[in-house]
Amino acid sequence: MKSLFKMTLISSVIVLALAGCDDKKENSTAQQQAAATQDTSQTVKIEVDATKEAYAVGASLASDLKNNLEKGQLELDNSQIIKGFSEAFDGKSQYTPEQIQYILNELTQRLQKEAQTKFDEKKSASIAAGDKFREDFAKQPGVKKTESGLLYEIVDAGKGKHPTETDSVIVHYTGTLVDGKKFDSSYDRNEPSKFPLNAVIKGWAEGIELIGTGGKIKLVVPPELAYGDQEIPAFGEDNPGIPPASTLVFEVELLGIDGVDQAAPQAAPAPASKTKPTK
Repeated sequence: MKSLFKMTLISSVIVLALAGCDDKKENSTAQQQAAATQDTSQTVKIEVDATKEAYAVGASLASDLKNNLEKGQLELDNSQIIKGFSEAFDGKSQYTPEQIQYILNELTQRLQKEAQTKFDEKKSASIAAGDKFREDFAKQPGVKKTESGLLYEIVDAGKGKHPTETDSVIVHYTGTLVDGKKFDSSYDRNEPSKFPLNAVIKGWAEGIELIGTGGKIKLVVPPELAYGDQEIPAFGEDNPGIPPASTLVFEVELLGIDGVDQAAPQAAPAPASKTKPTK
């Protein structure tokens, strides 16, 4: 919780002041901040005095704290936050430093419990949805299952060489959750991707080895072959995150194998929707 109260603006002011004391001192951080300050001064015209400086420090602290509370989805009584700040600043805090630390420790424990409860709920929902999706997909014609539990459907076996776990592959792919929400797509970026197979999730790597260059495959990857219980945040405003224990669905075209002297098929045109990378 202490990080919520970092006085970022004051720190910047101090750095700039120190840099100004020695024009020859090399300090890239201070130089960047000075440049930013200069740019701002050129676009914002306001007469500055001690009162405005003090107000700006308070406003900056409040803005940083508000943003952190919102990001953490933490709801607290704003009037009490302001009261605690004001009284502590005047040396009239209602509580001793030890009592304040105890209260903050209790708050941390409460937040951890709430976060764990939300995580467990997401995980349970993902497991149920994934189990149902894999059960239904396994019944479709042409779908096979490997010993590891990977489900796949070969759309086109391809005519070129099959990659091995030590190869880097050039692919076009789309990744979705079982509800159809797309979390990543090279098509949307209109550019094929290259991945070393020993650096991607197990199910994805195993599936790509089943087709040759020019082939296409649909993969349904159970959690243990994907990200397991990890919760992967969204990689962009338009994309969903990946909940814990998620079953993932990929459609992959193997365009080529890096370093192999074989012509790769032309990249397919990008769909209209836009998605940002996550892989």
